[in-house]
Amino acid sequence: MATLNMRLDEELDRRLAREAGIADQTRSELARAAIAAFLEQRERGRFLDEIARAARERGSREALAAAEEALPADNEALELAEGRAARQPRAAYRARRKRR
Repeated sequence: MATLNMRLDEELDRRLAREAGIADQTRSELARAAIAAFLEQRERGRFLDEIARAARERGSREALAAAEEALPADNEALELAEGRAARQPRAAYRARRKRR
């Protein structure tokens, strides 16, 4: 496994340490996962840009419109299939139940 050394400002380091504690992971594990997710997002974006470019070159406005319309749903479906769906942060409080 390769080693990467990097400098973080104090605020980013504090945030990383806090999130690692919440996730019960090391800072390195969390940073590795974040870098992998970032790279996957960039690679997918380039792929989707290539699809749109190819559709434009074909000159088919209908094909381009369909591709652009399908891309957000496609991304969401891929994330769900890969188990990486964006998770909504949990509220820090619980709403009180109304008594009947």
